[in-house]
Amino acid sequence: MSKRYLFSPVGNTDPIKYFSDGSMLHICRVYQPDIVYLYMSQEIYKCHLKDDRYVKTLHLLGDKLNHHFDIRLVIREELVDVQQYDFFYKDFRACIADIERQMDDGDQLLLNMASGTPAMKSALVVMATLAEYRFTPIQVSTPLHGSNLEHEERKEYDVETNWELDKDNKEDFHNRCEAVKCMNLFRLLKLDMLKKHLRAYDYHAAAAVSRELNPGLTQENQKLLDAAEARINLDWNTLVKLSVHKIRAFAPVSDTEKRKIFEYVLGLKIKLKKGEYADFVRAITPVIVDLMELCVKKYCGIHLDNYCIVDKNGVKRWSAKKLRNSRVNQVLLAKWPNFKYDVVYGIHLNEIVQSMCSHSKVRRYAQDLVDVEPKIRHVAAHEIVSVTDEWIYKKTQSTPESILEKIQFLCDDLKINDAPENWDSYDKMNEYIIQMLEHDSEAME
Repeated sequence: MSKRYLFSPVGNTDPIKYFSDGSMLHICRVYQPDIVYLYMSQEIYKCHLKDDRYVKTLHLLGDKLNHHFDIRLVIREELVDVQQYDFFYKDFRACIADIERQMDDGDQLLLNMASGTPAMKSALVVMATLAEYRFTPIQVSTPLHGSNLEHEERKEYDVETNWELDKDNKEDFHNRCEAVKCMNLFRLLKLDMLKKHLRAYDYHAAAAVSRELNPGLTQENQKLLDAAEARINLDWNTLVKLSVHKIRAFAPVSDTEKRKIFEYVLGLKIKLKKGEYADFVRAITPVIVDLMELCVKKYCGIHLDNYCIVDKNGVKRWSAKKLRNSRVNQVLLAKWPNFKYDVVYGIHLNEIVQSMCSHSKVRRYAQDLVDVEPKIRHVAAHEIVSVTDEWIYKKTQSTPESILEKIQFLCDDLKINDAPENWDSYDKMNEYIIQMLEHDSEAME
């Protein structure tokens, strides 16, 4: 069964003053918390030792309501200077963190924002605004709904008399409690950070930040972020399970094989935008091989399945038996007289393209890509080097952007992608998610 906790500084109007509940007692009357933490400075603790006014009054209220209050004292006997904001902010955070560690899912923590010194109240307001912890701030208006201006002698306090004269003991008492809706600055900052991660294409970081939000995102918006993370990871099984139709719409290539290549190239584009040149260099080899395979199929009429076998690891290897007496075999032997019938590499497929393709631009771009790849990939993969755009240009006489443009051209020409605007689909996805997050933020206000 869920429990309700109350953390309350104790002030000079507690437990009863002006023949009415002080804030601490009034919150207990209205919300009936199961566990009450009373935070006491030296002055308040002396009053407690003198007549036990706070605990006794809560017991009287408990008897009236037939409710048991588990009262726990947080004593700061050394605390004399009660105007030190910094002290209270740190100490209150520690107290509340300790309470939260005891709480189970479904439990509720209330904070009394109305008792204590101005420094105590200010510290609690800041905590409520930052919303680092899951609590409900409670404000209590005065019985006169204004400032308590008149003086009441408090040195001699009679618990029973004050209780008997307390007007809030009437059945029709006026509830002066109000749950405070503070601007959740901490959440707004986290949302802003989340948006920046999206615009930087860091979907893992965005998803991680989203899980730190209190309260969390709507279920649909969390799905959007999880789907974006799955997309950049090429995790289509997860994406389909999430059933986020909008994200699938932002992945505009529906054919499974074409989509695999198109989304992979989009990943290369994002690596360049993020300045991840080493990762870009290491990642171009697989897509060059795939594009060369499609080129020989479209422009040369060569289906690799007719000339290759697939080993147990899924790797395509040339078959001397299948190649016998074929034009493809002639091309390969003309280039490499001692050709080894082993793994199919991009340079093999490019040689077929150069010999049998009539599309001059395709031949040129295929040759450029096959020439560029070994000049940089091996060094980046096996040596500790600083891979920058200048380094890539020095090694290849090509900029990273021009390499990507050639890959994109082949994707378009091979009908892997049939609309130029699809290359901006990640930006469109990001803006849509950000728009939905802003709606989420507005709904919380």
